[in-house]
Amino acid sequence: MEGHELFVKMTKVTAPAGFEEAVLAKLPAARKERARVRRTNFRYAFAGSAALVLAGFLLLGPSLSEKESVLTFAEREALSATPVGGRTSSSANRSRAVPVFETMDYASEFRSTSVQPQAVYILEQVSESVSSEIIY
Repeated sequence: MEGHELFVKMTKVTAPAGFEEAVLAKLPAARKERARVRRTNFRYAFAGSAALVLAGFLLLGPSLSEKESVLTFAEREALSATPVGGRTSSSANRSRAVPVFETMDYASEFRSTSVQPQAVYILEQVSESVSSEIIY
């Protein structure tokens, strides 16, 4: 160890009377204090994780619950439309009617057009003979 020769040059001092007993008497109190600090840290960690879970439920709960569907203008008109023929239907016949809606996916109607022409890359040897003129 470097500097060990410096310890040899130092003078030795004897401990004061009762020093060892005082240090050994303080050990149980120090152990109890460390255990108390550990329990306190555990309580804070548990309270923090419980608060995080509670905040998650409060923030994400409403978005996970089932929402009422909002009717569009066309859907409201279809539900309130009178049948063809001018006859007014009674409330019993009206409750049996089920409106039918067909949704359209216009995004699939478009074809993707590329500005560049499509290319085919051949990654295998196409000739029977091996050419020695190829330099890699």
